[in-house]
Amino acid sequence: MLVRFVNTSILVLILVSLFTGVYVIFYNAHLWLMEIHRISSWGLIALIPWKAVIVLASLRRGWDWSRFNRGAGMVFSLVLAWLAVTATGLALMWTWRLGPFTLALYQTVIAWHWILALILLIPLTIHVVRRWPKPKAEDFTSRRGLLRSGLVLLAGVLGWGTAETIARARATEEEPRRQTGSRGMGLYTGNDFPITGEWIDPVDVSTWRLRITGAVENPITMTYDQVLARQVDTWDATLDCTLGWYSTQFWHGVPLRDLLEEAGVDPGAVGVTLKAVSGYTMPYPMHETEHILLCTHVGDEVLDHRHGYPLRAVSPNRRGWFWVKWLTEVRVHRVLPDFSALIDRVENA
Repeated sequence: MLVRFVNTSILVLILVSLFTGVYVIFYNAHLWLMEIHRISSWGLIALIPWKAVIVLASLRRGWDWSRFNRGAGMVFSLVLAWLAVTATGLALMWTWRLGPFTLALYQTVIAWHWILALILLIPLTIHVVRRWPKPKAEDFTSRRGLLRSGLVLLAGVLGWGTAETIARARATEEEPRRQTGSRGMGLYTGNDFPITGEWIDPVDVSTWRLRITGAVENPITMTYDQVLARQVDTWDATLDCTLGWYSTQFWHGVPLRDLLEEAGVDPGAVGVTLKAVSGYTMPYPMHETEHILLCTHVGDEVLDHRHGYPLRAVSPNRRGWFWVKWLTEVRVHRVLPDFSALIDRVENA
Protein backbone atom coordinates (compact mmCIF):
# COMPACT_ATOMS: atom_id res chain seq x y z
CA MET A 1 0.00 0.00 0.00
CA LEU A 2 2.82 2.44 0.87
CA VAL A 3 4.56 1.84 -2.46
CA ARG A 4 1.37 2.50 -4.42
CA PHE A 5 0.63 5.61 -2.35
CA VAL A 6 4.10 7.06 -2.87
CA ASN A 7 4.31 6.28 -6.58
CA THR A 8 0.79 7.53 -7.32
CA SER A 9 1.33 10.68 -5.27
CA ILE A 10 4.58 11.42 -7.08
CA LEU A 11 2.88 10.95 -10.45
CA VAL A 12 -0.02 13.24 -9.52
CA LEU A 13 2.23 15.95 -8.09
CA ILE A 14 4.57 15.85 -11.11
CA LEU A 15 1.58 16.24 -13.43
CA VAL A 16 0.24 19.16 -11.35
CA SER A 17 3.67 20.80 -11.38
CA LEU A 18 4.03 20.29 -15.13
CA PHE A 19 0.55 21.58 -15.97
CA THR A 20 0.86 24.72 -13.86
CA GLY A 21 4.42 25.35 -15.00
CA VAL A 22 3.63 24.94 -18.70
CA TYR A 23 0.57 27.19 -18.35
CA VAL A 24 2.68 30.02 -16.96
CA ILE A 25 5.23 29.61 -19.77
CA PHE A 26 2.41 30.66 -22.12
CA TYR A 27 0.23 32.98 -20.03
CA ASN A 28 0.89 36.04 -17.91
CA ALA A 29 -2.44 35.58 -16.12
CA HIS A 30 -3.99 33.43 -13.36
CA LEU A 31 -0.66 33.60 -11.59
CA TRP A 32 -2.11 31.94 -8.48
CA LEU A 33 -1.33 28.76 -10.42
CA MET A 34 2.33 29.46 -9.68
CA GLU A 35 1.59 29.01 -5.98
CA ILE A 36 -0.05 25.65 -6.73
CA HIS A 37 3.07 24.83 -8.76
CA ARG A 38 5.31 25.61 -5.80
CA ILE A 39 3.19 23.77 -3.24
CA SER A 40 3.07 20.64 -5.40
CA SER A 41 6.84 20.84 -5.88
CA TRP A 42 7.40 20.93 -2.13
CA GLY A 43 5.03 18.00 -1.80
CA LEU A 44 7.32 16.12 -4.19
CA ILE A 45 10.32 17.01 -2.06
CA ALA A 46 8.50 15.66 1.00
CA LEU A 47 8.04 12.32 -0.79
CA ILE A 48 11.75 11.92 -1.58
CA PRO A 49 12.63 10.04 1.65
CA TRP A 50 9.78 7.54 1.11
CA LYS A 51 10.73 7.11 -2.54
CA ALA A 52 14.40 6.66 -1.60
CA VAL A 53 13.48 3.73 0.66
CA ILE A 54 11.55 2.10 -2.21
CA VAL A 55 14.40 2.65 -4.68
CA LEU A 56 17.04 1.31 -2.29
CA ALA A 57 14.98 -1.80 -1.70
CA SER A 58 14.74 -2.29 -5.45
CA LEU A 59 18.49 -1.77 -5.92
CA ARG A 60 19.26 -4.38 -3.28
CA ARG A 61 17.46 -6.90 -5.44
CA GLY A 62 20.00 -6.15 -8.18
CA TRP A 63 19.78 -4.84 -11.73
CA ASP A 64 19.10 -8.26 -13.28
CA TRP A 65 19.97 -7.30 -16.84
CA SER A 66 18.82 -10.73 -17.95
CA ARG A 67 15.37 -9.26 -17.49
CA PHE A 68 15.49 -6.27 -19.82
CA ASN A 69 12.25 -4.76 -18.54
CA ARG A 70 13.56 -4.57 -15.01
CA GLY A 71 16.98 -3.20 -15.93
CA ALA A 72 15.64 -0.62 -18.38
CA GLY A 73 12.93 0.38 -15.92
CA MET A 74 15.53 1.14 -13.26
CA VAL A 75 17.54 3.25 -15.71
CA PHE A 76 14.47 5.30 -16.62
CA SER A 77 13.64 5.65 -12.92
CA LEU A 78 17.10 7.00 -12.12
CA VAL A 79 17.08 9.39 -15.09
CA LEU A 80 13.64 10.61 -14.07
CA ALA A 81 14.80 11.11 -10.48
CA TRP A 82 17.89 13.02 -11.60
CA LEU A 83 15.88 15.34 -13.85
CA ALA A 84 13.27 15.99 -11.15
CA VAL A 85 15.85 16.72 -8.44
CA THR A 86 17.99 18.89 -10.73
CA ALA A 87 15.01 20.89 -12.01
CA THR A 88 13.84 21.44 -8.42
CA GLY A 89 17.32 22.46 -7.31
CA LEU A 90 17.59 24.99 -10.13
CA ALA A 91 14.22 26.47 -9.15
CA LEU A 92 15.43 26.93 -5.58
CA MET A 93 18.71 28.48 -6.77
CA TRP A 94 16.74 30.99 -8.82
CA THR A 95 14.14 31.69 -6.15
CA TRP A 96 16.73 32.29 -3.44
CA ARG A 97 19.21 34.03 -5.78
CA LEU A 98 21.99 31.53 -5.20
CA GLY A 99 24.75 31.07 -7.75
CA PRO A 100 25.06 32.61 -11.22
CA PHE A 101 22.32 34.24 -13.30
CA THR A 102 23.12 32.15 -16.38
CA LEU A 103 24.40 28.63 -16.95
CA ALA A 104 25.33 26.60 -20.03
CA LEU A 105 24.43 27.89 -23.52
CA TYR A 106 23.79 31.35 -22.03
CA GLN A 107 20.46 30.21 -20.64
CA THR A 108 19.34 31.54 -17.27
CA VAL A 109 18.96 29.26 -14.26
CA ILE A 110 15.16 29.46 -14.42
CA ALA A 111 15.22 28.70 -18.15
CA TRP A 112 17.17 25.50 -17.46
CA HIS A 113 14.62 24.67 -14.78
CA TRP A 114 11.72 24.56 -17.24
CA ILE A 115 13.83 23.07 -20.05
CA LEU A 116 14.71 20.08 -17.85
CA ALA A 117 11.11 19.89 -16.63
CA LEU A 118 9.90 19.54 -20.23
CA ILE A 119 12.60 16.97 -21.02
CA LEU A 120 11.41 15.08 -17.95
CA LEU A 121 8.18 14.31 -19.79
CA ILE A 122 9.99 11.72 -21.93
CA PRO A 123 11.28 9.38 -19.19
CA LEU A 124 8.15 10.07 -17.13
CA THR A 125 5.88 8.83 -19.92
CA ILE A 126 8.02 5.75 -20.51
CA HIS A 127 8.24 4.99 -16.79
CA VAL A 128 4.48 5.36 -16.26
CA VAL A 129 3.67 3.13 -19.23
CA ARG A 130 6.08 0.45 -18.03
CA ARG A 131 5.47 0.75 -14.29
CA TRP A 132 1.93 2.03 -13.79
CA PRO A 133 1.44 2.20 -9.98
CA LYS A 134 -2.06 0.61 -10.12
CA PRO A 135 -3.50 2.70 -7.29
CA LYS A 136 -6.41 1.54 -5.19
CA ALA A 137 -8.98 3.72 -3.46
CA GLU A 138 -7.96 2.55 0.01
CA ASP A 139 -4.42 3.83 -0.59
CA PHE A 140 -5.83 7.30 -0.07
CA THR A 141 -9.17 6.83 1.70
CA SER A 142 -8.01 4.61 4.56
CA ARG A 143 -6.97 6.20 7.84
CA ARG A 144 -3.29 5.77 6.98
CA GLY A 145 -3.87 7.02 3.46
CA LEU A 146 -5.59 10.17 4.70
CA LEU A 147 -2.85 10.74 7.26
CA ARG A 148 -0.12 10.35 4.64
CA SER A 149 -1.95 12.66 2.22
CA GLY A 150 -2.35 15.24 4.98
CA LEU A 151 1.35 15.06 5.82
CA VAL A 152 2.34 15.55 2.18
CA LEU A 153 -0.03 18.51 1.84
CA LEU A 154 1.21 20.03 5.10
CA ALA A 155 4.82 19.60 4.01
CA GLY A 156 4.00 21.23 0.68
CA VAL A 157 2.37 24.26 2.30
CA LEU A 158 5.09 24.66 4.96
CA GLY A 159 7.86 24.29 2.39
CA TRP A 160 6.17 26.81 0.10
CA GLY A 161 5.68 29.31 2.93
CA THR A 162 9.26 29.00 4.10
CA ALA A 163 10.68 29.26 0.58
CA GLU A 164 8.59 32.35 -0.19
CA THR A 165 9.70 34.01 3.05
CA ILE A 166 13.34 33.45 2.12
CA ALA A 167 12.70 34.64 -1.44
CA ARG A 168 11.12 37.89 -0.24
CA ALA A 169 14.01 38.46 2.14
CA ARG A 170 16.56 38.01 -0.65
CA ALA A 171 14.74 40.16 -3.21
CA THR A 172 16.13 43.63 -3.86
CA GLU A 173 14.58 47.00 -4.63
CA GLU A 174 16.57 47.10 -7.87
CA GLU A 175 15.24 43.70 -8.99
CA PRO A 176 11.87 43.09 -7.27
CA ARG A 177 10.45 39.60 -7.61
CA ARG A 178 7.20 38.92 -9.43
CA GLN A 179 4.78 36.05 -8.78
CA THR A 180 6.14 34.22 -11.84
CA GLY A 181 9.57 34.29 -10.21
CA SER A 182 10.88 36.83 -12.72
CA ARG A 183 13.05 39.71 -11.55
CA GLY A 184 12.26 43.33 -12.37
CA MET A 185 14.73 44.93 -14.78
CA GLY A 186 14.01 48.35 -16.21
CA LEU A 187 10.69 49.49 -14.74
CA TYR A 188 9.16 52.55 -16.45
CA THR A 189 12.48 53.27 -18.16
CA GLY A 190 11.44 53.57 -21.79
CA ASN A 191 13.70 51.51 -24.06
CA ASP A 192 16.11 50.74 -21.22
CA PHE A 193 15.05 47.16 -20.49
CA PRO A 194 16.58 43.77 -21.43
CA ILE A 195 16.66 42.41 -24.96
CA THR A 196 16.24 38.74 -25.83
CA GLY A 197 15.20 36.80 -28.89
CA GLU A 198 16.14 36.93 -32.53
CA TRP A 199 17.92 39.81 -34.25
CA ILE A 200 17.23 41.35 -37.66
CA ASP A 201 18.63 44.26 -39.63
CA PRO A 202 16.96 47.65 -39.07
CA VAL A 203 13.59 47.98 -40.77
CA ASP A 204 13.21 50.58 -43.54
CA VAL A 205 9.98 52.36 -42.58
CA SER A 206 9.68 53.92 -46.03
CA THR A 207 8.85 50.47 -47.43
CA TRP A 208 7.46 48.84 -44.29
CA ARG A 209 3.69 48.24 -44.19
CA LEU A 210 1.23 46.89 -41.65
CA ARG A 211 -1.31 44.61 -43.29
CA ILE A 212 -4.58 43.24 -41.90
CA THR A 213 -5.37 40.27 -44.12
CA GLY A 214 -7.11 36.91 -44.25
CA ALA A 215 -10.75 36.38 -43.32
CA VAL A 216 -11.75 40.05 -43.41
CA GLU A 217 -14.16 41.99 -45.61
CA ASN A 218 -11.87 45.00 -46.11
CA PRO A 219 -8.13 44.20 -45.97
CA ILE A 220 -6.07 47.08 -44.62
CA THR A 221 -2.58 48.27 -45.58
CA MET A 222 -1.01 51.09 -43.56
CA THR A 223 2.26 52.99 -43.71
CA TYR A 224 4.15 53.89 -40.55
CA ASP A 225 2.91 57.50 -40.74
CA GLN A 226 -0.67 56.28 -41.04
CA VAL A 227 -0.23 54.14 -37.93
CA LEU A 228 1.17 57.15 -36.06
CA ALA A 229 -1.80 59.26 -37.20
CA ARG A 230 -4.24 56.93 -35.46
CA GLN A 231 -5.74 57.69 -32.06
CA VAL A 232 -3.26 56.46 -29.48
CA ASP A 233 -4.06 54.34 -26.43
CA THR A 234 -1.70 54.03 -23.48
CA TRP A 235 -1.47 50.74 -21.58
CA ASP A 236 0.39 50.08 -18.35
CA ALA A 237 1.53 46.51 -19.00
CA THR A 238 4.20 44.05 -17.89
CA LEU A 239 6.44 42.22 -20.33
CA ASP A 240 7.38 39.03 -18.46
CA CYS A 241 10.05 36.95 -20.19
CA THR A 242 10.36 33.21 -19.62
CA LEU A 243 14.12 33.73 -19.21
CA GLY A 244 13.38 35.21 -15.80
CA TRP A 245 13.06 38.98 -16.05
CA TYR A 246 10.15 41.39 -16.39
CA SER A 247 9.68 45.03 -17.27
CA THR A 248 6.61 47.17 -16.62
CA GLN A 249 6.20 50.14 -18.95
CA PHE A 250 3.71 52.58 -20.41
CA TRP A 251 3.13 51.34 -23.95
CA HIS A 252 1.54 53.59 -26.59
CA GLY A 253 -0.13 52.47 -29.79
CA VAL A 254 -3.27 51.33 -31.59
CA PRO A 255 -5.57 48.64 -30.15
CA LEU A 256 -5.78 45.71 -32.55
CA ARG A 257 -9.52 45.44 -31.96
CA ASP A 258 -10.03 48.85 -33.62
CA LEU A 259 -8.27 47.77 -36.81
CA LEU A 260 -10.09 44.44 -36.89
CA GLU A 261 -13.41 46.24 -36.52
CA GLU A 262 -12.59 48.45 -39.50
CA ALA A 263 -11.46 45.47 -41.55
CA GLY A 264 -14.71 43.61 -40.89
CA VAL A 265 -13.78 40.23 -39.47
CA ASP A 266 -15.54 37.15 -40.84
CA PRO A 267 -18.08 35.91 -38.24
CA GLY A 268 -16.54 32.44 -38.54
CA ALA A 269 -13.03 33.61 -37.68
CA VAL A 270 -11.40 31.69 -34.82
CA GLY A 271 -8.13 33.53 -34.40
CA VAL A 272 -5.28 35.60 -35.79
CA THR A 273 -1.58 35.22 -36.41
CA LEU A 274 0.87 38.04 -35.84
CA LYS A 275 3.82 37.94 -38.23
CA ALA A 276 7.13 39.77 -37.95
CA VAL A 277 9.33 41.05 -40.75
CA SER A 278 11.66 38.16 -39.86
CA GLY A 279 8.88 35.62 -40.39
CA TYR A 280 8.45 34.92 -36.68
CA THR A 281 4.73 34.20 -36.17
CA MET A 282 2.52 33.76 -33.13
CA PRO A 283 -1.14 32.62 -33.00
CA TYR A 284 -3.88 34.08 -30.82
CA PRO A 285 -7.48 32.96 -30.39
CA MET A 286 -10.01 35.55 -31.50
CA HIS A 287 -11.14 36.55 -28.01
CA GLU A 288 -7.60 37.58 -27.06
CA THR A 289 -7.41 40.17 -29.83
CA GLU A 290 -9.36 42.47 -27.49
CA HIS A 291 -6.24 42.63 -25.34
CA ILE A 292 -3.50 43.32 -27.89
CA LEU A 293 -1.96 46.74 -28.48
CA LEU A 294 0.06 47.47 -31.63
CA CYS A 295 2.77 49.54 -30.01
CA THR A 296 4.90 52.31 -31.54
CA HIS A 297 6.24 53.97 -28.36
CA VAL A 298 7.39 52.86 -24.91
CA GLY A 299 7.40 55.48 -22.18
CA ASP A 300 8.09 58.79 -23.91
CA GLU A 301 10.31 57.19 -26.53
CA VAL A 302 9.88 55.73 -29.99
CA LEU A 303 10.47 51.99 -29.88
CA ASP A 304 14.12 51.14 -30.32
CA HIS A 305 14.93 48.76 -33.19
CA ARG A 306 16.04 46.14 -30.66
CA HIS A 307 12.59 46.28 -29.08
CA GLY A 308 10.64 45.95 -32.32
CA TYR A 309 10.61 49.29 -34.16
CA PRO A 310 8.51 50.24 -36.01
CA LEU A 311 5.75 48.13 -34.41
CA ARG A 312 5.46 45.41 -31.81
CA ALA A 313 2.59 43.60 -30.16
CA VAL A 314 1.83 44.22 -26.50
CA SER A 315 -0.20 41.40 -24.99
CA PRO A 316 -0.51 41.78 -21.20
CA ASN A 317 -2.05 38.32 -20.69
CA ARG A 318 0.80 36.51 -22.48
CA ARG A 319 4.45 35.90 -21.74
CA GLY A 320 7.09 37.84 -23.65
CA TRP A 321 7.64 35.40 -26.51
CA PHE A 322 4.13 36.20 -27.74
CA TRP A 323 4.89 39.93 -27.96
CA VAL A 324 5.89 39.84 -31.63
CA LYS A 325 8.49 42.46 -32.59
CA TRP A 326 8.88 44.13 -36.03
CA LEU A 327 5.24 43.35 -36.68
CA THR A 328 4.15 43.57 -40.31
CA GLU A 329 1.02 41.43 -40.73
CA VAL A 330 -2.07 40.43 -38.78
CA ARG A 331 -3.83 37.59 -40.57
CA VAL A 332 -7.33 36.52 -39.55
CA HIS A 333 -8.06 32.78 -39.79
CA ARG A 334 -11.19 30.67 -39.97
CA VAL A 335 -9.01 27.75 -38.85
CA LEU A 336 -5.76 28.38 -37.01
CA PRO A 337 -2.76 26.67 -38.67
CA ASP A 338 -0.60 24.10 -36.90
CA PHE A 339 2.06 25.93 -34.91
CA SER A 340 3.63 22.97 -33.14
CA ALA A 341 6.95 23.75 -34.81
CA LEU A 342 7.03 27.15 -33.13
CA ILE A 343 6.77 25.85 -29.58
CA ASP A 344 10.56 25.52 -29.52
CA ARG A 345 10.93 29.24 -30.08
CA VAL A 346 10.32 30.44 -26.51
CA GLU A 347 12.66 33.32 -27.07
CA ASN A 348 11.08 36.36 -28.73
CA ALA A 349 10.69 38.52 -25.62
